[in-house]
Amino acid sequence: MMLLTELTIAELHEAVWNKPLKELAELWQVHPHALGQLMDKHHIPRPPNGYWTQRALGKVVENIALPEDMSPTRLIDISPLQSYKRGKSRNQSATLPQPKKSISYYPLLKGLKSSLTKPLYRYDYILTQPYNDSSVLRMDVSLEQRDRAISILHVLLSAFEERGWKVKVEKMRYEKRLMNIVVVDGVDIPFRLRERLKQTKRELSAAEIIDKARNKWVSNEKINVPSGVLQLYIERPLPQGMKSMFEDRETLSLENQLGTFVNHLQECAVYSTVIKEKQAARELEWEAEQFRREELERAVRAEQERINTFLDMFNQWQKAQQCRQFIDTITGSECFSQFSESEKAQWQQWSEAIANSLDPLKSQALARIISTSSVIDSNIFQTALARAAKGSRV
Repeated sequence: MMLLTELTIAELHEAVWNKPLKELAELWQVHPHALGQLMDKHHIPRPPNGYWTQRALGKVVENIALPEDMSPTRLIDISPLQSYKRGKSRNQSATLPQPKKSISYYPLLKGLKSSLTKPLYRYDYILTQPYNDSSVLRMDVSLEQRDRAISILHVLLSAFEERGWKVKVEKMRYEKRLMNIVVVDGVDIPFRLRERLKQTKRELSAAEIIDKARNKWVSNEKINVPSGVLQLYIERPLPQGMKSMFEDRETLSLENQLGTFVNHLQECAVYSTVIKEKQAARELEWEAEQFRREELERAVRAEQERINTFLDMFNQWQKAQQCRQFIDTITGSECFSQFSESEKAQWQQWSEAIANSLDPLKSQALARIISTSSVIDSNIFQTALARAAKGSRV
């Protein structure tokens, strides 16, 4: 069986609400946590904690629908998650040349250092930036790694400029924060530079040690501290076997991976174009299918209208026949014989007019179902007939 590597947003949404994440991950050969992160990254609603327990107990739990402004036919590539599970690829050293122009030449770097301020929170060690400032590049690093991180961005911007790639900072759709974006061959690719954090126990004060000995809760006993390891992320899908996260390793620093990072950006742009073309083709197929369904529905409704018209005419014809029988009964009665011939003729003309007004055979209404008669698909006819039998009207 061929391994599934691509799904539309609608297919992924339907799957995750019909099977637990663990089962889907095993079926698609990905890690459950990575699959959950993919859902969150693309803002696809997934079942909350306790959902499957409630379903197992027979309780009715409502599903969360896709946002109305989200395209259900957009393709999601899960192959990078599959390659990640099989094992991370190792990079060879690939450096970039040092910039020929100073930091002050690049507007997105010029005020970067001054935009970084120490965090206000006591146990936070990552420098902060103005929330909506798009005039400088964004990064999440400690004071100790600040200058090194700026130097890495300096090298990248120089390489981007040589290739004719533009760089900007803006908030992308569905994102909650500003993103660094490099435009590669017309494709916007978000990227992120951050420092990895590690959780550690902090040194407690004498009062906190006493509180802990008394089984009292001590806040922030474990804190996240900078590890000194810098990471670069490509926030877009890549072809199978290519990773989107680069970080310092014992044998290879992040600076020595920047050449590979730039190459992956180029591959990402090509791959994004391919995915966009596939998505466009899928959308055309979906539109064609929607058109076919709408045409089928129109045909069923038209046939249902003909059937309903026929049945209405039949009821009217029955009333007309009963009306004529009533007229014949009146004309044969003893009471009717007491009137003059002119009065009888005038009344018969009047009553026949009433009967004729009910009779569809005496009007042009019959043409509505005879003139539109054509060879109808049996499925269309049976569907329309079933709707008419249930008493539903068009």
